[in-house]
Amino acid sequence: MNMKRLVFFLFLSLIMTPANAVGYRSVGTNADFCVYTFDGDYFLVLSFKDDDKNRLSDQTVVKFQLKDGSIMRLTGYDGSKKTYVQSYFWGYGMASESTNENHYAVVYITPEQIEQLKIGIEKVAINTIPEVYKRSKWTGKEKFGIGLYNDFKALKNEFDE
Repeated sequence: MNMKRLVFFLFLSLIMTPANAVGYRSVGTNADFCVYTFDGDYFLVLSFKDDDKNRLSDQTVVKFQLKDGSIMRLTGYDGSKKTYVQSYFWGYGMASESTNENHYAVVYITPEQIEQLKIGIEKVAINTIPEVYKRSKWTGKEKFGIGLYNDFKALKNEFDE
C-alpha cells in the first residue's frame, strides 16, 4: 500500500462535507479516535493534541485493555500534524506566544480486532513521550468500544455515495 496515497485520501476524508463529517470519539482531553477505510483495509485515526507531558511519536502504538482483560495492540504512524501559533501583544513591548500541535496518526486494525471492540474497552495507553498517555476514566467510556465497532460497520468504501 502506498502510504502517501493513504495519507492523501485520509485528508480528503477529513475535509468532506458536513453530511459525511468524520465522527470522533474522545478518550480524555488529548485523544480522539475515528474510523477509516480505504482499499479494503481498516484504520483508526487518532487525533492527538500534544501537551507538556504527552507528545506523540512518529511510530504510534495504541493499546486497548479490553473488559475481558486481553490487550489489543495497534501500530501505525503519525500521518500529519497541524500547528497552531498564537501571539499575544501585552503592550509596552511585551509579547508572548503559544504553539499547539494536533497530530493525526493512522493505526491499522484487522477485521478480527474490530469484532473484539464489542467486548468493551477498559483502559487506553498511547506511546507518547516523555510520559505514556494513559486513561482508565473518561466521559463516554461505557460506549466507546461498541461505538467504534458500530462506526466501522457503518463505513462505506471509497466509491459508495
